[in-house]
Amino acid sequence: MLRTSSGEVDGLVAALARRSGPEAFATSLSAASGLDTEPLLEVTRALLSEPVLLTGAEAAALVLADAEIELAFAYAGTSELALCDATARTPGIELVNGRGDKESAFMAAGANLLRPRRGVAIIHGARGLTNAGGAIADARKNDIGLVALVGLPSSSSVRFLPPHADPDLIHAMGHFAAWADEIGPIPVDPADATAHASQYVAALRDAIAAAWSVPAGPALLGVPQDIAERRWVPVEVIESPVPARAGHAIRDHELADVVVALDEATAPVVLVDDYALKYTGAGAALRRFSERFDAPILQVRYQRGPMLFERLRYETVPSFLGWHDPGSAEHRRLMDDCDLLVTVEDHNIYERVVGTLPSARKLAITSSVATVRKNEYLQDGDLTLEGAPPALLGALASAPRTDEPRGPWWEPVARITRRGNPDAQRFRASVAGAVSAALGRLPRPVIVDDSQMLGGLLSEEYDELPLPVRVFGDHGGFVGGGLSVAAGLAQSEPGVAVLCTLGDQGFTNAFQGLVAVAQEQAPVVFVVANNGRSVSLLKQARAVDERMFDGGAHRHLLNPDLTYAQIGAALGIPTRTVVWSSITTQDVLDAATRSLQVALDDLFAKRAPGLIELILPSDPHLWDGVWITAGFEAQPQPAAA
Repeated sequence: MLRTSSGEVDGLVAALARRSGPEAFATSLSAASGLDTEPLLEVTRALLSEPVLLTGAEAAALVLADAEIELAFAYAGTSELALCDATARTPGIELVNGRGDKESAFMAAGANLLRPRRGVAIIHGARGLTNAGGAIADARKNDIGLVALVGLPSSSSVRFLPPHADPDLIHAMGHFAAWADEIGPIPVDPADATAHASQYVAALRDAIAAAWSVPAGPALLGVPQDIAERRWVPVEVIESPVPARAGHAIRDHELADVVVALDEATAPVVLVDDYALKYTGAGAALRRFSERFDAPILQVRYQRGPMLFERLRYETVPSFLGWHDPGSAEHRRLMDDCDLLVTVEDHNIYERVVGTLPSARKLAITSSVATVRKNEYLQDGDLTLEGAPPALLGALASAPRTDEPRGPWWEPVARITRRGNPDAQRFRASVAGAVSAALGRLPRPVIVDDSQMLGGLLSEEYDELPLPVRVFGDHGGFVGGGLSVAAGLAQSEPGVAVLCTLGDQGFTNAFQGLVAVAQEQAPVVFVVANNGRSVSLLKQARAVDERMFDGGAHRHLLNPDLTYAQIGAALGIPTRTVVWSSITTQDVLDAATRSLQVALDDLFAKRAPGLIELILPSDPHLWDGVWITAGFEAQPQPAAA
């Protein structure tokens, strides 16, 4: 039990025995095997007196376990087979078959949505990593931390470029990640090999630290096959203490300068990007900040592409005025009167998204100043604070006043009324009402959105969603990633009720992940919106030219003749179909609303995968108000004749 098939001491078992102590380990062995404890204790002590060497894969698994990683998502190939086996044998880590490298990366991202350091991905070399490149880039675009261990060809064969090798692979793919490194070959000299083992373990720990630093993002570590399979890492290297990692310190003079600027402002406005709401405590910190500095809050709204993202709530942040609407006269007046614009965790506050910003002085509170600067509104004399936004907002709110309290400076602003014609509003209210009612009966509901028109519909009706709901959209716009993200989230957080909203094309692109969902029985309820065609792209095409795609009749933007519920059922997933037929009477809407509520209640109660196909109308009249076809940037004027 304590030795490998070749007679060597099993490094992983020996390391666990050293950690628990010979007595406790022998007692556990006795309970598992039925053998007497005393001879097992004698054998354990004798084996532990021998030098213990770990394989590179075992060392990686122990480092992950020390970081409290609980899930490893992988679609095993040759070069990472040892990594998969070692994680499967390590107590506390569950190995999950993601059924694809891309899917495994998305699942690892989903596992870390609510709490960090829950899941990692183990990915095959060149073909696997390039296949997963979109998922890695998507995680970075959404500030989601994950570690991806990439199984590379053996050090001796990589120069021949076998099928799972590409020149400079990790460096090249590292452009999509937040951090990347690669482990070199094992030196021949024993002393050099021990030093290299220390560097290897340090790289593993650095990858974990980098993935969940501020801002979070994916970290890639390339591990050659011989590094993973050979027994060369002394167990003492793993047991060495981990040096403390210095966090980002807020400089007192920077904080003081910002407090003075805020207190001197007579009309500050806060514009928050939903990225800020990923941080624990962000809503409470924004409330304290707005009350301390008498500043109203608006939130950036995305109105085409992915549209459903988490939003602040009026109930918990009284100074929140709603989605920022560049077309609103009241919002333009608020911005015109502003003398200090505070942006919080800005990633996409540029003119096409938010319209023209006021000329007032700016303060950017952000985890990445470089991300803000690329939006080109910071000028000389503007201010920045870099770090975790809730901590920065809290520090500012706690600072002593440098002026007298003055109270709110702004006039009440009406909430944005629902857009679109009456039929569209009734249709949206029917769909969103059913979703909201079902989620309101669940203790910890979460929506993972991978749709466009359905997500936009729910975004229009955001105030109907129950207050405890968490919402995760996709700023990377990877159509087909949300299914696997939702699966990873559900597997990492058993107490959460996960609803994944999918577009029809997102579903077909994500099918590989659905196979993993069925195998692992990930408790996610998927709602697939089948509106017969790509309504969003047809709206966009008509805005350019009514004749594009043969006026909408060309089959390129039409759905294939598929029944998504039948596809789910073929995998053994319980399915339902709900039809919104011609929207003519309230009775029709009420019947569809009840059917969707019943289907959601039934499938959530099973605590297993479930799929609902919504047959929705494609009539653009009923999608009025969802998806704008032009941005808010100033249009260039034609030159004078």
